[in-house]
Amino acid sequence: PWPMPDETPVLEQILDLADNLIRMPSVTVGERVRLDAVLQAADFIEGYLQRSGLEVRRFDQGDYPALLATFPGGMEAPVMLSGHFDVVAPEPDDKQFEPRREGDYLWGRGAADMKTVVATYLVWMSQAVRQEPFPQINLLLVGNEETGEVEPMGTGHVLAQLSEEGYQPEILIAGERTEEQGTGVWGQVCLENRGVVRFCVAARGVRGHSGLTGASSDLTQKLIRARNYLAAMSERHLRVNGAKSWRSQVRFPFIQVGTPDVYNITPDIGLLGVEIRTLPGDRVEDLVEEFSDFAFAENLEIQDLVIEPGSSCDTGNPHLLKLLEAIRRESGAEPVLGRKLAGTSARFAPGGNGVVWGQSGIGPHSAEERHYIPSIMPYYRALDTFARLTISEPDQA
Repeated sequence: PWPMPDETPVLEQILDLADNLIRMPSVTVGERVRLDAVLQAADFIEGYLQRSGLEVRRFDQGDYPALLATFPGGMEAPVMLSGHFDVVAPEPDDKQFEPRREGDYLWGRGAADMKTVVATYLVWMSQAVRQEPFPQINLLLVGNEETGEVEPMGTGHVLAQLSEEGYQPEILIAGERTEEQGTGVWGQVCLENRGVVRFCVAARGVRGHSGLTGASSDLTQKLIRARNYLAAMSERHLRVNGAKSWRSQVRFPFIQVGTPDVYNITPDIGLLGVEIRTLPGDRVEDLVEEFSDFAFAENLEIQDLVIEPGSSCDTGNPHLLKLLEAIRRESGAEPVLGRKLAGTSARFAPGGNGVVWGQSGIGPHSAEERHYIPSIMPYYRALDTFARLTISEPDQA
């Protein structure tokens, strides 16, 4: 349907665009959130797409903007690509926002997670729009994936709004890396993605002298008891003892009670953070209901509850079959199917029809973050072949 451009210029375009995005410190998680840079990245991406001749709809009903890019007239395409342009705080300092290329790797905060793939999508769409017919694909990019997409406008919020307007994608492909050794060209196609349950357990007391009779109860003890109860009940509702590489996971990322170095004042509040990574099919609602009963009996509060079940894509989804065929044609091998442990935007896909398929990177969220450059163009070619199949074979894989 359209001529493939020469690979060398395309690769340089992608890398240059990734460099520009990495230089924008679009931090949404860490000690210093930089919303101005998140907005800068959104403006930059929107301008690039519009100048390329694509249609862009902006969702800015909250602090974090989202962009839906489409080929002309293709706002309701059956296939939605998905990505994000925010990052976690740099490690160890802002030098991570200075991209550098060393051998086969592009270094920098967001290089692997996931600004290089975003750049790949942008360049591919700017090339594909040059000739009709257009692919049956659109692109959703959000600015708050790293925060868990709880606040508007995360993927779930945008999809809910689009659903109210009468549109749902038939498959959502999240472009997070799926080759995590940083040495392979082809990433897995992950059909299953773990979900996320997050909440904070609050225990309340009364500030006062700790040495007096009738002093407020020990909030630390209450929270530890809650932690132990939740860990024990998880074995009844979740698959925490499953296969080593594919199991539910319960973590307690923080506990905060009292003030350091203050020993003789009882605290008035204690907080326990809970993060649960769930597998598709886990009895999440039963777990939350049972723990809620425990919390009520113990006079504890559950705050900021987020429940996002895991997803499992239908293996007969026709768009998935086309994607697999495209990878098969370009790689000359059978695509490797897998599961994604880290939560991604695929968990928001309508009907669970979300997959994760990306490139190769190492060290996301760390000082060692870098993207494997040789994985870019094979991915680009497979994406382009997949797009051709959405046009030439609209009704069958």
